[in-house]
Amino acid sequence: MKRNPSRVGGPTTLTEADESLGAALDALSDPDCRQILATADEPMTTCELADACDIALSTAYRKIERLNETPLLAEGVRFDPDGDHAAEYSRAVADAALELTDAGVRLTVEPDEDGAISATFDVDTGVSAD
Repeated sequence: MKRNPSRVGGPTTLTEADESLGAALDALSDPDCRQILATADEPMTTCELADACDIALSTAYRKIERLNETPLLAEGVRFDPDGDHAAEYSRAVADAALELTDAGVRLTVEPDEDGAISATFDVDTGVSAD
């Protein structure tokens, strides 16, 4: 699934009415997906992400496919003069906020003001006992 260009540039809010809310929350609960997001601060191919995250290439493909169903990861193309173009991926958000409202759960993700991608994800995040 390619990233919807209409979502690029401004905040995206997902509510319980959006199918991608569950996909985004599932992806954020997955340690490999969080590692990919933490690593993808610049465009990288699936092979580069697999190597950098120390995960199997087949796992990287599955996790990237999962992330690509959300507004968290952007897909682009790395052009090669020899014609061997490759898909590349980068983190598409700088900030994410999860809110519990009377209407249900709402996840808002937004890029940096200039559209640049710079975010910090804690890949060891767990549920607090507090």
